[in-house]
Amino acid sequence: MPNLAINGGEPTRTESFPSWPTLDPADIEAFENIYNSGRWGVGGTNVPEFAKQFAEFQGAKYGVCVNSGTSALYIALKAAEVGPGDEVITSPYTFQATVVVILMTHAVPVFVDTAPDSFLLDVSKIEEAITEKTKAILPVHIAGYPADLDGLTEISDKHNLKLIEDCAQAHGAEWRGKGVGSWGDFGCFSFQSSKNLCAGEGGIILTNDRELYERTYALHNCGRTPPEAEFGNIEPFGGNFRMTEWQASILLSRLTRLEEETNHRHMNMRWLDGWFGEIPGIKVTRIDPRATRCGSHGYKAIFDSEEFEGISRARFLEAMRAEGIPIGYWYTTPMYRATFLKSNLFGQNLDYNDFHCPETEKICQSGLAFSQNVLMGNVRDMEDIIKATMKIRRNVNELKDDT
Repeated sequence: MPNLAINGGEPTRTESFPSWPTLDPADIEAFENIYNSGRWGVGGTNVPEFAKQFAEFQGAKYGVCVNSGTSALYIALKAAEVGPGDEVITSPYTFQATVVVILMTHAVPVFVDTAPDSFLLDVSKIEEAITEKTKAILPVHIAGYPADLDGLTEISDKHNLKLIEDCAQAHGAEWRGKGVGSWGDFGCFSFQSSKNLCAGEGGIILTNDRELYERTYALHNCGRTPPEAEFGNIEPFGGNFRMTEWQASILLSRLTRLEEETNHRHMNMRWLDGWFGEIPGIKVTRIDPRATRCGSHGYKAIFDSEEFEGISRARFLEAMRAEGIPIGYWYTTPMYRATFLKSNLFGQNLDYNDFHCPETEKICQSGLAFSQNVLMGNVRDMEDIIKATMKIRRNVNELKDDT
């Protein structure tokens, strides 16, 4: 008689995990207030108020709200004066927006491998990738796990490079007690539907530099300077990347819950770390001890096929899902294999055909992930994840014939 649900056995659980986004009547009230105000865009008070509050939440001085996380990255690069022929060092393990924005400035993405089993940029390999054309470093805090901001700030300062943090998945994350996004020259966040703090779409750029703030503001607002500008008409050429009052009002409402939700996800992440660490074949991606809080946009670990008697990751995922556990993975292809990276793109001589990042390619094939809605679960939900994993480990022979 089979034990595993994939073979007809009883599943570990039949209940669903929490849904995302979380819902609260306060969000509806915030939305109605904007509707009744008649101020839905420029001239409202919610956008500047949210920019102020979120910057303070992450430990930065200034915030510029924009219409998406992609726009935030693009404007940060433009404010950093990245342009044609410049090089930007970044991670190959990320969502395409991180690389697309570099190409949008007609600059060249330079990929540095991830550190072993970390999913994060390997800071020890950055300096060997720096050339006279390097203008910026763009690390990614994947799944809300902070990259090595001590090493990144040291290297960027040493080589006079702009440091632009991709914090799209890292709301609430902290490095040595200080929020990510406030360490580099710019911190860029997304408020797209799946993010820790969401409004359907939206983004923000954080900075501690007044001049960079004014440049960023002008770039997002048709070249217009911010109130009480100190640097005059600093960037007359700008587009319309503004956030609406609708988005800002929802974000202000949801920001009141972000601290509690972040702590809850972080607690569950650490709990899973402890239990997964006891299961042969599941390698925990432990958070750096200097990272005092993980944004926990999701949970990540590494699957070792050999420890699971040679079954494939795909087979393991299939078995876990049959047990009622919604497990998956992050990215399966390094960004230097993206189809949009053509050799004649914008006239650039881009050729990554023979380029390899071994550690990134490894985690693309072995990485495991839970999305943040799973981490919003309770203790019983987390226990079911471990029970299902242990059940499959004990009965792995039931899966071997189909691999």
